[in-house]
Parts: sequence; structure tokens; C-alpha cells
Amino acid sequence: MLKLKLAGILRVKFRFIIFTISSLVFVTFFTITGCKLMSSDEHMNNVTHQSNAGALDEAQPTVFIALFIRNKAHTLPYFLTLLQELDYPKDRISLWIRSDHNEDRTLEILTKWINLIKKSDSYHSISSQIIDTPPFRQIDQTKSSVQWTPKRFRHIIRLKEEALAAAKKIWADFIWFLDPDAFIINNQTLKHLTKKKKRIVAPMLVSGGLYSNFWAGMENYYYKRTDQYKKILDRKIIDCFQVPMVHTAVLMNLRYITLPDFQESKVKNINSSVPIPEDDIIRFAVNAKNMDIPLEICNDLEYGALLTPLEDEAELAQDFAQLHNLKIEAAAYWYPSMRVSNDLKQWIPPMDQDRALSTLGFDQVYLINLKRRPDRLEKMKNVLKILGIKYQIVEATDGKLLTMNQLVDLGVEPLSSYRDPYSKRVMTYGEIGCFLSHYRIWNDMVQNRHETALVLEDDIRFEPYFELQLHRLFQEVADLNLDWDLIYLGRKRPSNVTEPWVSGSNYIVELGYSYWTLGYVISSRGAMKLIDAKPLRKLIPVDEFLPVMYNRHSNQEWMSAFPTRNLKAFSAEPLLLYPTHYTGEIGHFSDTEESVILNISQAKNCSSKDEL
Repeated sequence: MLKLKLAGILRVKFRFIIFTISSLVFVTFFTITGCKLMSSDEHMNNVTHQSNAGALDEAQPTVFIALFIRNKAHTLPYFLTLLQELDYPKDRISLWIRSDHNEDRTLEILTKWINLIKKSDSYHSISSQIIDTPPFRQIDQTKSSVQWTPKRFRHIIRLKEEALAAAKKIWADFIWFLDPDAFIINNQTLKHLTKKKKRIVAPMLVSGGLYSNFWAGMENYYYKRTDQYKKILDRKIIDCFQVPMVHTAVLMNLRYITLPDFQESKVKNINSSVPIPEDDIIRFAVNAKNMDIPLEICNDLEYGALLTPLEDEAELAQDFAQLHNLKIEAAAYWYPSMRVSNDLKQWIPPMDQDRALSTLGFDQVYLINLKRRPDRLEKMKNVLKILGIKYQIVEATDGKLLTMNQLVDLGVEPLSSYRDPYSKRVMTYGEIGCFLSHYRIWNDMVQNRHETALVLEDDIRFEPYFELQLHRLFQEVADLNLDWDLIYLGRKRPSNVTEPWVSGSNYIVELGYSYWTLGYVISSRGAMKLIDAKPLRKLIPVDEFLPVMYNRHSNQEWMSAFPTRNLKAFSAEPLLLYPTHYTGEIGHFSDTEESVILNISQAKNCSSKDEL
């Protein structure tokens, strides 16, 4: 018995030594001669090997990217563009593409794209198998083309096993299982992840909602809600975290000998009597757990975005709207974001093609932007282009550039009793600049006789289906014959404030006290009321001034400074606009809060002049 054990140990050690020596010889040969590290696979279909251009980047490991594509003509122009734009040596990448059962133009796009990259790019190898013959659905797909059925799961499991075997056969260092619903916007993603040298890792991708490409809890093989999930998703904690499930963009380090696969686990989960589902990502996760192999999700960078899966009963067209919304969400955080190469522009979905711009039924749309924040402006330009919104840029008054003499010339005098409700400080120059920016818009409305206007700040994100929700909101305003001066689309509501619905309304509430001026619609009458209050002579921050003017502020001293408080203000419910970042989050910076505090005594010593 002892001899058998010893023989087994020696056999494993011998195989490991041979494996190590072979690897070293192979890599040494590759380094000295410049030969390609990945050999051809005679079992691949349509394999094309590209010539190496220039010196090899020895620092970058070889990556085998496995793509499984079905009915994704609407995502492919974006997905393939971002894939090509990864900052990673293409001669260190092999592409393995499988596509079948398509009912859209997936085949047409893939065929042209593959032919293009064969000519122009220098990927190490491209293996493609695209089936274009009927049936276009699998036999058990009775509900829709997006339905996940047992046959479809078995098919994807088989393909993933084939990809894993092919990657190992050509001695790839990593295999990246990348779904065409994943948009890797950060072009450093692959380089960053391979440097981590994790066994199995995925970049955290965002959807604009609660869905992402990991689970933080699993029970009976299915998703379990946990507090940890939200903390990771919201980036309240930053790192790479061990989780029970990763999917959609999974990078596996093939330098490790022991790795999970997608076959049915031979070791049942002792915590569950439930059969393991015939599902590729669940089987992979269960196998990893049974082998005590960590799966990790990394949120240390903003990597990209992904689409939320459709329900089995859904039609493919619903994914087009989801993609449109995701583009808007991504554009608020990245510039450039989900772009399309010239070669693929002809396949951009109709909803996302350039269209005639409009002001959404308002007389004007104003976009406030600080000149020293071109990053925000470029993002907002992209967002508004996707939304089809025509707008006028209002260069914000920069508090950093304001001087005391300028304030005197403008007739600005802060209200002497004003103190910030939280920090108890006086006004900052940034808050003064912010107020002046909005004040100039109100004046512009009156001077140009605009009856209505939409006012937007530049650090906002739009809720999904923004155009539809905005139309629905103002259709209700018309149906109710609502008498209004201002309607908030985005703001901060104190948690302890109860706001009743407008009578007969499903989308409009009566206002309580609120913060922020992310976005609002204002009428010419509302603008005149705000101007007539002569706020520059007793200035308070604009998001404090508005609640005073609609008579819902708790500070009676500030209220008394403005005796006429008759602004008819309301709010959309649910809100249509939110900030891109909240206080304390990575990426948050306030140009109003984090600026120089005004010297009140100096301001009082200056003589006041006429207002604008």
C-alpha cells in the first residue's frame, strides 16, 4: 500500500517536472526565435493565424478570448469596437468565436468583422464557427428566441468545455469567457486583470440598476441577497472580493493546474439536497466551491457595463431599449463610452442612430457647465446626443474666479443670518457662483420670452426611459391642468419628509423641503417670481432659496427675508435625474461645497450696487 502511494506521488511529481521543463523550453524557444507561443489547433474551424508585427511584448501573458454569440446584432457594433480597442498586444490574443441559431443580423456582422480583422489586425489566431442554417431556434425554445432551455444550457456548456480544451491545447496563459452583453469600456481592463495573477477573476460591470456579474450569496444553487452585494456594487468597499459566483466576463488563469470546469459536479454540495441545475455558470461556481477554488470580483476600477438579462417570455426588441438606456448610463460616467468603429456604424440599431435633435417640447434646454470642467461637458454632450436633446450651454459663473469687487458690481450681498445647516459655515464662493449661474438662466428666459425651459446641471445621470417618463409626466400636467411654476426632475429629499401626491396624479407630488438643483423645469412666470424676490441682495444658496420661495423651509429667519413666497413648485415622482456621484463616493467632488468661504465682514464693508 505504501509503495502504491509512493508511486502515485512520484508519478505526479514526475509529470509536474516534465510539464515545468516543457514550459520553460517552450517559452525559451519562443523568446529566442520569436516564434508564436500559441500553436495552431487542427480541430478548430476556419483558423486564421496572423503574422507577428514588431517585437513581442514579453511582459504580457497570452490570452484566449472565448465568444459565444446569439442574436446580438444590436450589441455587436459596441461590443466588438470595445474589444478591438483593448490596450493589449493583439498578437498575444487568440479569438475563439462560436455563433448559431440567429434570427437577426448577427451572422452578417460577424462575417464582415472577422474578414476585416483578418486583413487589418494582428490577432495571434482567429477561430470562428458560425452556423447559418435552420432551425433558427432550438426545439425546446417555445416562448421566445431569448429563452434559456435545457438544450440551450447543454449547448453552451459543451461550447465552453471545447473552448477551455482549445485554450489549454495551445498553451494560453489565460482564457477569458466574455459575453457580448458585456461592454469593457475601460481599455486597460485586460492588462490590469492579468497583472493580478488571480486564479479566477472578473471585473465588476454595472447595469444602471442592481444587476451585476457576480453574486455575493448563494443558497440551494441560486442567488441569495446579502448586504455585502450592495457594498461591493456601490463601491462602498474597494478591492477584489471572494464571492460564490462570477459570470459574463470571467478570466481564468491557466497557469494553475487545478481549475474548475462546466461539467456536472462529481461532489454534491453537502448543504443542499437540491439537484445541481443544468446551468453553465452555476455548475462552474459549484465546481469551484467543491474544489476550494476562490472566485473573485474586482471593483477597484470602473471597468464597464452589461445588459440585464431578459425574461424567457421577452421579445428580442426589448433588449434594444435596454441597450439604449445602458448607453445613456455609461455616457454619464465614461468619456468616451460605448463607441462604434467606422467599420461597424452601418449596423448601429435604429434607436441609437443619429436623429433630429429637439428641446423635448420646451422652449429651451439649458446645460450649466464650468469652463474648467470640460470632462463633465464632454460626458453630457454624449448623453444628450444619445437622448436627442438640443441644448444651450451656459458657462457657469466660476466661484474660484470671483472677487469681492465683482460681487459688489453685481450687487451681491449674502444674507447675514445664513449659516450652512450642517457645517455652520457662511456661504462659499462656489455657492455664489452656482446661484449666479441659475439666476442668469432665469433672466435669459424672461429676456427671450421663453415660456418653459429645462435646466440641467452637468453632474447628473438620467433614469432609464427618461424621454418616455418625461412625456408621461407632462401629459399628466396637461390632463390635470396643473398650475405650476417649477417642477423638480432631480433633487435630494430628506428621509423624514412626507410629500403627498397631487390630487389625481400618479407622477407628481407636493413639495416638502429639499436640496439640490440637479434638474428642473421652470415657467416664465416662475422665473419672474424668483427674479422679483431680488435674491442677490440677501443671497443664500440656490437650493435653499427655492424651498423658501415655495414656502417649505424650516428656517423662519431666512423665510422672513423673502416676504412674497408664492412659487408653485412640485416634483416628479419617481425622480428622473440623480447625481452621478454622492458625497463620500470615489469620483465625487463638489465645486460649490469645496471652495473658499466668503469673508462676510469684508463683504459688509463693500457698498452695494444695482443688480443684473
